[in-house]
Amino acid sequence: MRGRSARLFAALYPSDEALDHLGLALSALGAVALDDGRPSLRWTPRDLMHLTVAFFGEVADGAAEDLGRALDEVADTTEPLTLHLRGAGTFEDRILFAGVGGDAEALRRLSAATAEAASDVGLRLDRRPRQRAHLTVARASGPRTSGRRKTDPRPTGPGLAELAHALAVYEGPRFTADALCLVESIPGAGRSGGPSYEVVRTSPLGVRR
Repeated sequence: MRGRSARLFAALYPSDEALDHLGLALSALGAVALDDGRPSLRWTPRDLMHLTVAFFGEVADGAAEDLGRALDEVADTTEPLTLHLRGAGTFEDRILFAGVGGDAEALRRLSAATAEAASDVGLRLDRRPRQRAHLTVARASGPRTSGRRKTDPRPTGPGLAELAHALAVYEGPRFTADALCLVESIPGAGRSGGPSYEVVRTSPLGVRR
């Protein structure tokens, strides 16, 4: 990790097979017509695709070590999860995502246990209800909206809605999520000025039977 603090989150990673299958479905989206007046999209690079379990924000180096050990404990007592990517939707008319099926209840328990572990080592997490489990596929590149008033007149919603509709029946292959990863998000270090993600700790699931 870099510097005195790091922007951290916990994540699960889909298998290569799952990402290959999703990639084929996304390539077919080129056939979905979008009006010129709608915004361009920033597609999530394959190497950045993940399922967020918990977001921790800026964490000091010393606390990060404590957090990593706490996540080891959570992972030790959590069985591997059988998941698959399915369906699609949008958040705030700006984010296109693929949904997650399979061991949904186990995934919710893992997320709650991870958040509790972070709290136990002194981290203050955002307690607002988290969005449903998902994998971010693309983001609208236009400015954000503020309340009901849009800061950009271009219609962001319809284009993303069409793409989500095209992926509504998507059903990906099952994969086993067998490791909880602590990941650092490094702003501006990725492609086109976006973030890059670096796995800084990997905690295998189900080590303690």
